[in-house]
Amino acid sequence: MGKLFGTFGVRGIANEEIDPSFAYKLGLSFASCLKEGSVVAVGMDTRTSSEMLKCAAVSGLLAGGVEVIDLGVVPTPTVQFACRHFRTDGGLMVTASHNPAEYNGIKLLAPEGVGLQRADDARIEDVYFSEKFRRVSWDRIRPVRKENILPTYIKELMANIDSSIIRKKSPKVVVDCGSGAGCLLTPQVLRELGCRVVSLNAQPDGFFPGRNPEPLPENLGGLMQAVVATGADIGVALDGDADRCVTVDEKGSVVWGDKTFALVAADMLKAEKGLVVSSVATSHLVKETAEKNGGSYEATRVGELVIAKVLLDKKGLLGGEENGGLIFPGFTLGREGTLTAAKIIEVLCKSGMKFSELVDSLPKFYQTKTKVRGPMEKVGQVLSKIKLEGKIDRTDGLKAVFDDGSWVIIRPSGTEPLMRVFTEARTQQRAEELKSKYSKMVESLLNS
Repeated sequence: MGKLFGTFGVRGIANEEIDPSFAYKLGLSFASCLKEGSVVAVGMDTRTSSEMLKCAAVSGLLAGGVEVIDLGVVPTPTVQFACRHFRTDGGLMVTASHNPAEYNGIKLLAPEGVGLQRADDARIEDVYFSEKFRRVSWDRIRPVRKENILPTYIKELMANIDSSIIRKKSPKVVVDCGSGAGCLLTPQVLRELGCRVVSLNAQPDGFFPGRNPEPLPENLGGLMQAVVATGADIGVALDGDADRCVTVDEKGSVVWGDKTFALVAADMLKAEKGLVVSSVATSHLVKETAEKNGGSYEATRVGELVIAKVLLDKKGLLGGEENGGLIFPGFTLGREGTLTAAKIIEVLCKSGMKFSELVDSLPKFYQTKTKVRGPMEKVGQVLSKIKLEGKIDRTDGLKAVFDDGSWVIIRPSGTEPLMRVFTEARTQQRAEELKSKYSKMVESLLNS
């Protein structure tokens, strides 16, 4: 991690760690690293603090001689799409993604719409801390252009889905927008594709009154109940900036993103062979599925921007992570929750099965995911003291693949002050055993 930036952008408590003065200074730092007269697309999510921070960041961009295209409240992938569409020199999104309501953050984008690389982050950090800003004179301050990109975005998104099969099946879908940016397009897109849509938490609200923005099972009780109560074929939940999609089957059970990733990859590889990219924390199910269907596979460090950069450089077919975020590089170089939902529904309609049956047809892998809180200054010490057997992978944190194919990965979060411990095995018992052993080990080392 850098001095400011985590896995993707910077986050913190709104009006404490991330306040208007910070947003202004970061916007000015970004502008100072671009040529005068550059164009930057700017968007924000629905959080109560987003308008405040967006205005401050835009002020910094303008002070540095950058022209701003203001997209208003939109999902993060819409800003990434706008970078390509308007051929901008960069992008800026005010969002804390899946974090609770009191958080906010800022993501900076390259011209292609992909997150900035570490070298670019470092340049911006240097300007931020040295305060070697470029401020233009009053007569060179650029205007703010307001653009409604959503109609174009929706049209282009729908062009990536075979709506004929969806219209024929007319599936019932419960969509939980979580009061985030997905409210503005996801229910509409799915209706236009031919779904019968029931909406939950579909009003934009920065207090997120219906549920926490992170689409974890413990936050999706309302969606699970609604799917069963309405006899829906599938449930869909988005996070705060609509770049992630988690699904629920017709029985009301949450389906992990690894499984939907595998389903989409298998479907896309039938039509076009190519490279599938994911992180080392993603289930081996994705690798197995990609290779079984004639594709190739590459694992990277955790993080959307790392995966997106590989997709861009190697002209990959599909990317994503275990958290429900898929990247369709032909459309946009960022995770796209609405397109992920639509693609899963398309695959479901093609299968002729119930969603639970389709998921059960996949090879069986069992995962656990645990968060361990403790002093983050001990992270390096923890990773150096943990002794693991098996094949060691240090691509990101510390991963060990054991002789029976099970694995554990231990890594610090890039967005929260905690360490993550993920395990996977061919049986639930083995996955739970690994979780218990290594989460206790990490907790002991962090708090010793």
